[in-house]
Amino acid sequence: MHVILIRHGEPCTVETAGEPADPGLTERGRWQAQRVSEWLACEPIDAIVTSSKTRAIETVEPLVGMRGLEPSVVADLDEIDRRSTVYAPFQVMAQRFPDYWQAIQEQRWADIGWDSFEEFERRVVAAWEGLIARPPGAHIAVGCHGGVIGVILAHITGITERWSFANPPFASCARIDIAEDGRAQVLSMNETGHFDAMRDHVVGTAGEGFAEPDASPPGEHTES
Repeated sequence: MHVILIRHGEPCTVETAGEPADPGLTERGRWQAQRVSEWLACEPIDAIVTSSKTRAIETVEPLVGMRGLEPSVVADLDEIDRRSTVYAPFQVMAQRFPDYWQAIQEQRWADIGWDSFEEFERRVVAAWEGLIARPPGAHIAVGCHGGVIGVILAHITGITERWSFANPPFASCARIDIAEDGRAQVLSMNETGHFDAMRDHVVGTAGEGFAEPDASPPGEHTES
């Protein structure tokens, strides 16, 4: 089984009056979603899973249309800030929302609608283990979040430092192979080549899809 974890594209920065923030993608985020979807549409994706957040759903929407698949929503793949009334990328959070940033530094999770790290890790790992125990396909794309990807990679690799895999690029991919006995192998992290390249077929990690050259070089032929 092959699993591709896709971080959502760039979302809008929002603050709500009380309900959980659930922004959609910016114009650049929609471009990112289109590029990663066009890249992955060349692969034999046979199942698409997404968190319940709009930014994750919108990121895989182009791929859903290209592959003609109905996505499955797994709410436990939501980000750590799932009940927060603020959403902002970390790059601008301290400047735009200094009180919110300070609460994060002080780990006042209940004040800002975050899960504790322990609760977050438990639910994400449980969702991941449920996915691989009952896979919806053999080649699965999962639209989710940076923190979720970080927890899954840490769980697989056994790295306990929480920030080792933090904040991957928007609309980047991480690839994981799952063997028949359930063992997981991380193949890649933070793939963003789809922003700079196009493809119409898959060559493969070992070059197995490389087009073999003709027996005779172009322009040459053998006369009888």
